[in-house]
Amino acid sequence: MLLSRRTICQSLPILATACSSADDPTLVLRALSEPELSARLLMRSAVVPERAGRYLEALGLVQTALTLVRGRAYAEICHAYRAVLLGEYSRERGDPGALAEAVREARSLRGQILHDGDLKQLRYQLACLEGREEAAPALVRLSLDVWQQPGQMLTDGTWHWARGGFIVKSLETLILSQHRREADQLAQEFLPIENKTFHAYRALEWEWEAIKTKLYASPEQQRAFRRRACQAGYVRQAVIAL
Repeated sequence: MLLSRRTICQSLPILATACSSADDPTLVLRALSEPELSARLLMRSAVVPERAGRYLEALGLVQTALTLVRGRAYAEICHAYRAVLLGEYSRERGDPGALAEAVREARSLRGQILHDGDLKQLRYQLACLEGREEAAPALVRLSLDVWQQPGQMLTDGTWHWARGGFIVKSLETLILSQHRREADQLAQEFLPIENKTFHAYRALEWEWEAIKTKLYASPEQQRAFRRRACQAGYVRQAVIAL
């Protein structure tokens, strides 16, 4: 069943106010067909449980979106997000089957909508979770390369909203896969320009703050941040700061 904008916004009020508030703009409607529009709304809805660490709930929404656009180019975005969520679920639950499925999803993507940098980032992220040591330095190099050549990434809101979003996703992966040295190396490149880079929307601010807290804050500051993040619904960022 196709979902209207009004239906989604009534069920998730946070999405109805996202564009007019300081929160990240999780609802941007473009000239899409009706199935693609409904799928996009479901995909944006999945961001809410993902942030709260409810990965199965997010996966359910993405799977529903995928059924609406199967055979269409937009299905690539659904498959990519499904790979991300399966990777997160596997990390949290220690589920090798979910990680293997995520890797298969990522390998099946052909760049119909996503750009080369997006595809490489996803594959390096999953390789980090698999424990491949060469993946972490490769992810750092890719992130710096994409920062200099942003045409390698999709920034219209379909995947990322801004270059800073690409960087924080790489940093989060490095931290969660225990590659702290590489995370510090990448973060140091952006500390001098953080005020221009990580304030495009509220979620990005939380993500960057979690990264800085994990890498550079005292244990007491980390505890205080985790409390604030949980209260604000950014449970995943609290986990990053553990």
